[in-house]
Amino acid sequence: MTQLPDVTIDRSSPVPFYFQLAELLEQEIVTGRWPTGMRLPGEFELCEHFGISRTTVRQALARLEQRGLIERRKGQGTFVHRGQSGLWLLQSSRGFFQEEVDVLGRVVTSTILRAERGALPAWACRGLGLPQRSQGATLERLRSVDGLVALYVVNHLIDELADAALTVTNPNESLYRRLREQTGVVPSGGQRTLEAVAAEPWVAELLELEPGAPVAFIESSTWDEEMRPFDVYRAWLRTDRTRIEIHATGPDAVGLPLAAGEQQEDDT
Repeated sequence: MTQLPDVTIDRSSPVPFYFQLAELLEQEIVTGRWPTGMRLPGEFELCEHFGISRTTVRQALARLEQRGLIERRKGQGTFVHRGQSGLWLLQSSRGFFQEEVDVLGRVVTSTILRAERGALPAWACRGLGLPQRSQGATLERLRSVDGLVALYVVNHLIDELADAALTVTNPNESLYRRLREQTGVVPSGGQRTLEAVAAEPWVAELLELEPGAPVAFIESSTWDEEMRPFDVYRAWLRTDRTRIEIHATGPDAVGLPLAAGEQQEDDT
């Protein structure tokens, strides 16, 4: 029998329930806990387990099917179909926009939508190597370049950094610079995945786009000098208002088609 994750939908989050459910199920697939060919629980079981409607479940499954993670077989059910994810892997300990500020002289501003301490979502706990429902800091922001909204980002940080991360006096300052100055934590490694996606209606509204418009979706984890993860974030980026530059060094970089995009240097 399929083991469903012992996590809950965050009903206080602005992220739609179907999107949260799709991410929870995706984690079971990409981590290998649900192997290729495994039959997923039925819609009714998912509704009962997560306390959501059948419409929400169907929207979540449709998203996973669109991403090529599941396949529906008529009369048989829904099965894991883990093909190539199409994700770029970016190695960096920094984030986005700092080059815009330091080199190009562009004006980057932020609007804080949420800054609070509380239980972290399941994907963030996994990324930070913490038990489920661990406490930490959540910082949700819209970032603009020269007055134009360019990035929606949600950071989740370990609890010991919560005070420094949440006592924001200037919403436009770099988060990682603040952490370095107040706690001594220095980013020393990181991993990011980058994927082109169609903007969900709620993301499109935040980024001033039409639903379905292309955006870059980034998922990131950042490590300190002891290689301990201290921050994870998810971000949706308008690539028509800023660039993404990928820098690669070392033998693993040979043959990397850099024209695919670019990664900016900002401390999220």
